[in-house]
Amino acid sequence: MTRIGGLALAIGGALATGAALTAPAAAQTVADRALSDIKAETAGGCSALTVNFNIRVQIVSWFPETAGRELHVRLLPLDGTSPTQLRDSLRTPGAVPALRSVQYEGDNPAGPILSLFFTRDMQFGVEAGATPQQLVIRVSNPGSAACTAPAAPVAGAPAAAPLSGSQADQAEAARLIGEAEQAIRESNLDRAIPLLTNAAALPETASTPRALELLGLARERKGQAAHATAIYEEYLRRFPEGEAAERVRQRLASLAPAPGASQQLHAGNGGAGTAKAWTFGLRGSFSQFYFRDQGRTSTFTTSSTLGTEVDNSVNVNQLLTAGDVTLTAGNDRRQFQLRAAGSYTKNFGTSASVSTINNGNQTLTFRSRPGGGIEALTALYLDYADADLDTSLRIGRQTRNSAGVLGRYDGALLGFQANPHLKVNAVAGFPVLSSHQMSVLKERPFYGLSVDFGAKRSPLQASVYWFDQRAKGGFIDRRSLGVEARLLKKRFNAYAMADYDVKFGRLNLGLMSFNYNFPDASSLSLTADYRQSPLLTTTNALIAQIDLVTNLPILTLGGLRPFFTDDQIYQLARDRTLTSKSMTLTYSRPITSKLQISADFNMTDTGGTPPTPASAGTMAVGALPATGKEFYYGTQLIGSGLLWDNDIYILAGRYSNTAMARVWTADFNARVPITGKFRVSPRLRYGYRDNKPSAATPVPGTYRQFQPTLRMNYYPIRHSEIEVELGGNFTSQSQYNGASWDRIREQGWVLSSGYRLDF
Repeated sequence: MTRIGGLALAIGGALATGAALTAPAAAQTVADRALSDIKAETAGGCSALTVNFNIRVQIVSWFPETAGRELHVRLLPLDGTSPTQLRDSLRTPGAVPALRSVQYEGDNPAGPILSLFFTRDMQFGVEAGATPQQLVIRVSNPGSAACTAPAAPVAGAPAAAPLSGSQADQAEAARLIGEAEQAIRESNLDRAIPLLTNAAALPETASTPRALELLGLARERKGQAAHATAIYEEYLRRFPEGEAAERVRQRLASLAPAPGASQQLHAGNGGAGTAKAWTFGLRGSFSQFYFRDQGRTSTFTTSSTLGTEVDNSVNVNQLLTAGDVTLTAGNDRRQFQLRAAGSYTKNFGTSASVSTINNGNQTLTFRSRPGGGIEALTALYLDYADADLDTSLRIGRQTRNSAGVLGRYDGALLGFQANPHLKVNAVAGFPVLSSHQMSVLKERPFYGLSVDFGAKRSPLQASVYWFDQRAKGGFIDRRSLGVEARLLKKRFNAYAMADYDVKFGRLNLGLMSFNYNFPDASSLSLTADYRQSPLLTTTNALIAQIDLVTNLPILTLGGLRPFFTDDQIYQLARDRTLTSKSMTLTYSRPITSKLQISADFNMTDTGGTPPTPASAGTMAVGALPATGKEFYYGTQLIGSGLLWDNDIYILAGRYSNTAMARVWTADFNARVPITGKFRVSPRLRYGYRDNKPSAATPVPGTYRQFQPTLRMNYYPIRHSEIEVELGGNFTSQSQYNGASWDRIREQGWVLSSGYRLDF
């Protein structure tokens, strides 16, 4: 193992996850991040915000439909292990000063919500991104026509300008730019310049900024400084904001000679041109949040008044310190990025006091445990991109959810753009089981190869891949062949993938999801999911395996060899893996300009596992029965501007019919802006569970829970936030002890408070 915790602390000085918070009613500590980053491109009065996730998501709906001071996007996570119960936030980009806060809430009963809060009313539209880990939000001033977007948004491309060109113009511009990019890679500037000149001369489309930027670059590399200067000045006159505009300014500055000095041209890699100025940047966030969960539990036995037990406990008493630091450096040809993100949770100790009343005598017992700390490292990588070589490289701890890699890993990712329609990728490394893992686990190395098909602006993107993972002892842990496809049209987007394990001869993961937006602003989403749970690997053979000699779990596949053959170990892996199938259907539509309603249906079907008899040295593993079909129904009503300007109200109800219980839940929450810098968010949650009889509990009980909370957010200055949330937790449970009924009541309160600073 290689220790990397110290290096993480050294880079950036402050580790972390931004302001990833917990669901306060449950007082859970941070486990992982849903959000990765956000990028902005501004052109012609329209800003395109690309939000990158660490998980795959499908857009279900958003509200308000077109304009407001807040935007709430409802999402459906497509990964079975997604951190849907977490809260998370991102640093807002400087290119969109009206954007105050970006927050992700995973504990919404109708599904996770991404919320954007603005300092003033804005007009917006929401689109699927180029990959399932992205969504694109286009914002502009109210009443503006600047954000008429192309059918297929592309991450990292300049945002749409006011469009006067037709779809045919857009297609022609994309074709010309694609051919020009290839000519530039081949150092054929004489061919690239007329292609880009024709693209820039077309009626203005979303591709116009890109055409002008590349035309200036081609003229510059050709040694035609005066032409390049004129083109760069024209770009900045028409498209003065955004990351691309900043690049153009840097190139224009490099062309301007110092006073009294003569201008010199220098040869650069990949062609003649002027020496490019390097720029450096630093951005990040730092936050501290305190969490406390304290409760009082009372147990009453109905058959006697002398058996009452009261437990006063501090369940959570922690301080989360988090940071996310990114250093950037580069010019128009080479870009470097160094990022460190993680957190440290200080546990002040969990204490409990227990009072037992029996026969009139009181016995007081006090228990306490010393505190400790928990480190988390979510990202630590170096990113390099070379425009001349059309190559990118990322080394370190990173997250990927495509081409067979399903989550965080320590390793390297290399990409090469062979031509505008073909990209080759290679990945190698070691899986990361948890962000709390502070070292590289070398027992399960993997490598993968993938090929991406489709031009950057093509509505259809596809990939095929090969993935091979080994386990210590010479075992094949996972060996997969897979395909992924993404289709983006004006009103329709779809994603599909299949991962087939050639070693085990099973479909490990099959996924299909689509969303269609109707002309009346209603939308329909359908997702079908088939997967092995957990993901089928040979390591699954270790599940529930106990060594009868030591009475300890067997932790390595080599530890199974004294008791099983290799073929039997592979069969154990199959036997310990469940097959899970699910289908989710969601429909939403506006009722009025201020009201939206949505309904969703989900069905899951999870199989069981066979028993494993005891061997000469291991304990028998019992069969796990199939749960069968389970059904979930939900509806949600969202209103805006009902009592005050820019207020939001969400009323949701759900019913679940599972193998173990029937569950009813109701949830009401509101976001009310008191002033431009202060917002309150009250919330009320109620749930009732009626357990079903089973062999283990032939006489089932019931469970009730009521959770009121109040969250307050204050923004004293830009890129800063103070948050305080206080809530209660009241539960009542009845369970049969074999002779009579026990009633268990809990009264508790939870607190989270802290701040976040972005820089």
